[in-house]
Amino acid sequence: MQTGNRIPSGLAIIIILLVSATCILLCASLLGWFNVRTVFSRDKTILSLADYQPQAISPTAFQPALQSTQPTSPAPTATNNVLPTPTGAPAPSAVPNEGEIPASYYIDGIYGMPQLTTLDCEARSAVDWARYFGVMIDENEFIDQIPLSDDPESGFVGDINGAMGQLPPDGYGVYPPPVASVLRAYGLNAKAVKDFSFDDLRREISNDRPVIVWIVNLPFEIEVSSHTASNGNTVPVAPFEHTWMVTGYNLSTVTVVDSEWTYNVKLETFLERWAVFNNRAIIMQE
Repeated sequence: MQTGNRIPSGLAIIIILLVSATCILLCASLLGWFNVRTVFSRDKTILSLADYQPQAISPTAFQPALQSTQPTSPAPTATNNVLPTPTGAPAPSAVPNEGEIPASYYIDGIYGMPQLTTLDCEARSAVDWARYFGVMIDENEFIDQIPLSDDPESGFVGDINGAMGQLPPDGYGVYPPPVASVLRAYGLNAKAVKDFSFDDLRREISNDRPVIVWIVNLPFEIEVSSHTASNGNTVPVAPFEHTWMVTGYNLSTVTVVDSEWTYNVKLETFLERWAVFNNRAIIMQE
């Protein structure tokens, strides 16, 4: 009896294997496409330390073009007066209600540069903060605008090239009011604040407004004391007074820009070191 044409068993096995491999590759391609779509659809909220990865230096979409700016007038003395929101800076978004503060948030496209001297952290943070809001300032020029004083709330105390870890009247630093005053002279609506709560800070960050904070630098021990200046003003002081620019937070860490470094600090550590200086900070006022 004549049989019909049959495919040899060996060839049939090869065809089945080829078809199976093609199906597997097709499924993998579709899955990979889906994953790529998912990655690019994520927002900038970080949920844990593992989710945070340092990002390349690049301006964010909402930042204006950087501009070189000269101070509009000689730097005024420390004051709480606030100028209108400067032209060219991004308009602050509406402050959410307490319940609307996200559990975690990270501001994109913000970075720092190296300090020029041992004790210029406040000026360095201020210049990096100003650049984020679209205003380019030469750091040496900024330093020249800060008055000198034995009261850190009135001006810079001591030699800006002095050794780290000293206390007034030796090389020490400067607190928010004089720094905010110089920033306002460059057209930025900076405001010096004290007793600023962590919720207040989170609200600023979640509205894409980085905050400059005064802390005791890591890894040094906290040794807080007080200093009374010749003008009678008494302020808390501590060796290794320092500034960070806070750019993000989550449930257990705070992301900070410390000159050219960006890293995460445990929340408990951050709060302890910030509290030494009564939660002093500089914010962009609405």
